[in-house]
Amino acid sequence: MSRRGFVIGTVGALALHACGGSREDGVARCAQCGMRVDTAPAWLAGHGEARFDGTKCLFRWAAAQGVDAGAGFGTEYYDGERVELRGAFFGVDSDVLSPMGDDLVPLRTREVAERFARDHGGRVVSFAEVDQALLALLR
Repeated sequence: MSRRGFVIGTVGALALHACGGSREDGVARCAQCGMRVDTAPAWLAGHGEARFDGTKCLFRWAAAQGVDAGAGFGTEYYDGERVELRGAFFGVDSDVLSPMGDDLVPLRTREVAERFARDHGGRVVSFAEVDQALLALLR
């Protein structure tokens, strides 16, 4: 192998590793649980360069890492766009399941979250109400 090839390969491997989640097989994986994040893009969440297969995994990862989950983003349920978690509301205990089961369904406003609860059951919580006790209830 040439020196150039070695350097390019090494830099590429380091870049993939630094982006969060395992990528040994060339596929982006959840930084918390290792599941592929590309199988359900409607549930994509992120924090910096780390990616997650759902909001629940992001919150659990943030707690374990001692970082602020509010700086992350989730994919809003109805419009499919990124929403900053600090200002979001979440549907919980609903009939909507992420690839990881029960999850925190990101919603842009309280009004939208209340509509979600009417459509899918469950309840609405704000960012400030997401704590370890709630995360422990999510299967």
